[in-house]
Amino acid sequence: MDSSSSNEGLIQHAVFPKLLVHIGDITVSFALLECTIQSLIGSLIAEHQRIGQIITAELSFKNLRALAVSLYLERHGEDSDYAVLRDLMRRAAELEGTRNQITHSMWGAGQTADTITRFKMTAKERHGIRFHSEQVAESDLATLARELKLLAGEILSLWMRLIESGKAINNPYRKMWGTGHETV
Repeated sequence: MDSSSSNEGLIQHAVFPKLLVHIGDITVSFALLECTIQSLIGSLIAEHQRIGQIITAELSFKNLRALAVSLYLERHGEDSDYAVLRDLMRRAAELEGTRNQITHSMWGAGQTADTITRFKMTAKERHGIRFHSEQVAESDLATLARELKLLAGEILSLWMRLIESGKAINNPYRKMWGTGHETV
């Protein structure tokens, strides 16, 4: 029998499916936020969209945030949109920290049907090994997923305002360099 169709040896965890749905939503919503920031960067580069994709493809989330702010500052200075962008990237950093706690933890049964227990173990030079656990409510997971999607929408709205005001481009499909005859 094919082992992929057998449950023999399959370890089960104690997290209810209704809570796993929210962890999945957090994962997908964070990817949406990351993609939105990558697209904004491509628009600020003011070059063919593939150039933006090449530049941002391997950057960490922290470096994406820094690049977005740095490009805007270089092109447009410290205006009101810069302040908005800085605040959006600050919020993105905070949400990334919370998302990382969710993603890089072990999970166990909660004290109630609407909670799960997050376990984290660290071993640092300064303090040695430490163990941390906390109860995480279903509503907390749902709120984080919602905040990630709301922030992605706010960044998209800023991006559209930047395009309308001529501070960003709508990532052309034609290369901005070369002979002008290239197509994608």
